[in-house]
Amino acid sequence: MSNVQQCYNITEMLVKLVKSPYETQRDEVIAEVESLLEQRQSVMADMKGPYSEEEKKLGNQILAWNSEIERGLANLRNDIKRNMNSVAKKKTSAKKYTNPYESMQFDGMFYDKKK
Repeated sequence: MSNVQQCYNITEMLVKLVKSPYETQRDEVIAEVESLLEQRQSVMADMKGPYSEEEKKLGNQILAWNSEIERGLANLRNDIKRNMNSVAKKKTSAKKYTNPYESMQFDGMFYDKKK
């Protein structure tokens, strides 16, 4: 199997993985994406021309899939950011609930002159 065909197969697996729902097992998906990206990088480093017509067609498909992979990885990153922000909000709201007067600031005090 040629290096272009191996890269095509790995890229195809990446596309399927990024498009699949990953809410419950996100850590496993991230680990698998990282390993596939490393495999693809090592295969791409070994690629050398000239390429046949079939390999050029596979290369064009790989380039088309790269944009889909980038969008999927961006969505994954945004989901992680959203989850981190929601955890931070929950943490601050729980802290405010347990001690509601902690965040209040007092500029000065009012003294009543009448006795």
